[in-house]
Amino acid sequence: MPEFSFTLIAIILIATTTLLGLGIKILGGRGRSVSRSEIISLEKLKAEKNGFPIREFGKKATLLMFSTQYCGQCPGVRRNLAQIEYRKGGVSFIEADLTERLDLAAHFSISQTPTIFILNPKGEITYRISGVPKPNIIQQELEKLGA
Repeated sequence: MPEFSFTLIAIILIATTTLLGLGIKILGGRGRSVSRSEIISLEKLKAEKNGFPIREFGKKATLLMFSTQYCGQCPGVRRNLAQIEYRKGGVSFIEADLTERLDLAAHFSISQTPTIFILNPKGEITYRISGVPKPNIIQQELEKLGA
């Protein structure tokens, strides 16, 4: 009898873990609109580009990516966002490394990297994506901002 219950428990745990993993995979990267829009403070963010502090947002939109040094998916997402910045006029790309900035992770409730915020020209968060963005989701949200 005890062998049967251990086997049953193991099967239930494996099935539960598999379902949770599939749920995260399916739902991750889709993003969501942000209703309570917070304005990002570039001064508090302390982000830099080419060694210089970033002092303004994009004229049409800003892509803000939170990453860490150990994020395996961040380099690919970084390249994609940099290409969007290059191709679309008025869109800026900013990256903030959370490795040494746990205060930012706590403030924005970031538990996964990459996490991407799409900001309007005022710096208000309009959309949030946790994980690798699904194809075209960023393009759709930028179009809503006129970019």
